[in-house]
Amino acid sequence: MSQVVTSPGVAAPERSSMRTARVARWRGRLAVPAVAAGFIAGQLVALGIVEAAGGSDASLAVAAVAFVLADLIALAVVLWAASRGTDRLGAATLGIRRTRAFWPAVGWTAAVYFGVASLEGLWVLIVGAPETTGATAETPTVVTGLLVLLALAVAAPIAEEIAFRGYLFPALTRWRGPWVGAALTGVLFAGAHAGVYPVKFLPALIAFGFGACVLFWLTGSLLPCIALHAFNNSIVVAVGFGWTWEVAVAIVTAVCATQLLLVPFARERAPRTA
Repeated sequence: MSQVVTSPGVAAPERSSMRTARVARWRGRLAVPAVAAGFIAGQLVALGIVEAAGGSDASLAVAAVAFVLADLIALAVVLWAASRGTDRLGAATLGIRRTRAFWPAVGWTAAVYFGVASLEGLWVLIVGAPETTGATAETPTVVTGLLVLLALAVAAPIAEEIAFRGYLFPALTRWRGPWVGAALTGVLFAGAHAGVYPVKFLPALIAFGFGACVLFWLTGSLLPCIALHAFNNSIVVAVGFGWTWEVAVAIVTAVCATQLLLVPFARERAPRTA
């Protein structure tokens, strides 16, 4: 998985440092507890808001706003922890930087998506398709649909990718290398969704989390990972609402929104690869 150019004459410790420098700029001793604390705190606040608004009777719009707030809380905790591990925390430190080349990054994103989608499809064939719940039967208004799309396909991809791929994965990569780091990040990513998805579908989330780490490693940028995450979640939202032609609109809206929000902060380019 390593893509950094090294010289045969480089000493082993220096070569190891060059290998991890592609994604890691700090020793994240607080990484796992900080990410866990951030998302647990955010989810508790969101659930509290939903319960105060009527629990299962709360509108989707209220739930969407609550979970946007949850993502902001989780992101704030992660950024605080990351700032304690580096002298100068910037967007590039967390992987928010331009890819070295656009079309190769698009190619890697497509390859990772189809690989992960194939594994997820195979897993669904093994364990069966998820049951339809009453929540998906609600026909949303335009405003409600946009709020849910904002929460699940814009805010969530940004917050989760910064936390898991931009912060946690680099810390674990410095600890045990990219393969182990990607595997552990995938497991923890799935664990963070254990309260939302049935346990039998968590392996599919592990595959997605692992694939997103691979994509980050290959491109050196978090932007393709966020775009992939937004693409995936927008499909979930659109299918959940039973949308037809709106699926394409949801995908374009979510992916473009995430990129437009972050591109102004991506002032550096990803490291040159082999």
